[in-house]
Amino acid sequence: MREAAEVEPARARVWIGLDVGMKSTSVCVLDGDGQIVHQCSMKTSATELGRYLAKNFASNVARIGLESGAMGGHLAVGLRRLGYQVSVLDALQVHRVLSIRRNKTDTNDARGIAEITRSGRDYLTEVYVKSAACFEVRAQIILRHRLVQQRVQTEAVVRGLLRVYGGRVESGAKSAATFRERVVEQLLIIVDNEGVDLRPRIMPILDHCARLQVDAARIDAELETLAGENPVCRRFMAIPGVGAITALSFFTAIEEPSRFRRMDDVAAYLGLTPRVYQSGESLTHGSISKMGNRLTRTHLVNAATVLLSATKTFSSLKDWGVRLAKKVGFNKARIAVARKLATIMFGIWRDGTHFQFKAETVVPHRQMMQAARS
Repeated sequence: MREAAEVEPARARVWIGLDVGMKSTSVCVLDGDGQIVHQCSMKTSATELGRYLAKNFASNVARIGLESGAMGGHLAVGLRRLGYQVSVLDALQVHRVLSIRRNKTDTNDARGIAEITRSGRDYLTEVYVKSAACFEVRAQIILRHRLVQQRVQTEAVVRGLLRVYGGRVESGAKSAATFRERVVEQLLIIVDNEGVDLRPRIMPILDHCARLQVDAARIDAELETLAGENPVCRRFMAIPGVGAITALSFFTAIEEPSRFRRMDDVAAYLGLTPRVYQSGESLTHGSISKMGNRLTRTHLVNAATVLLSATKTFSSLKDWGVRLAKKVGFNKARIAVARKLATIMFGIWRDGTHFQFKAETVVPHRQMMQAARS
């Protein structure tokens, strides 16, 4: 390749495909004609890959392609630091393209990714790799969600065990202490009625639920502080139903608003827009796509539910959602309100505006903010 670069630099350009694994990565190098220049496997490390590329291909690497995944983002950031152009491709789309091959191997996958990188990036989606600071906040949100989920599931198991002996634990306990009191009461009733003492087995599980709630509350406090220190999240939290978790979840899911050309693209990015299927004379609008970040979509739907059912403050958004619920039902209405929330929050972020409770004040407020900036 070095000799070819000296004779004709443009012909010496190469495209790299990486099939990334936890321990090793398959590498395929293609030239401008799509011919294989080199294939190998090496340790999954940006330093090792950078040393290999610098030694064998100098500065002739046009672009490196790899799938999104657990190691993909970290590897892409490392290679970009070394000065390479890296495309992180949507893993689901890449899988569908590569599924036409008869045999699935790491070598074949690397070859397919290299070919996509060389000629097919126009019809596949490139994944935006978030910053380390953004990943740190999202890690806290995910851990908090997991802790809450584990506590709820564990409490459900305890309820199920007590039902076998006729015990009924009332739902609606918001704290582990309240749930513990109700369970202990039922355990004592079971001892009196059935002569079975489940306390040695159940009490350690209740202690575990209490620890889970304490850990989740600690992360909640940290996220509340982070949201309060972020001016964009503070504007998000002025929307009825939107709290610190939803604000930070949306902020970190988007991170860079300039990568979206239209407000409606954000709702599609988060999987809140209906699927469309068209073939010949047939045109079908299905349920929402549920693509994109599932946790952020859940947070937006929860915020919409709170807005419609729990908030007392009037807003044009709530009024629209309530009227829609009477027509199509509450479940569909809250999805529509979540979609609207996503576009409103994006508009607030992009334009530097604040939430307006009345629809007729939105345009004058936006114009006033634009005039103030200019």
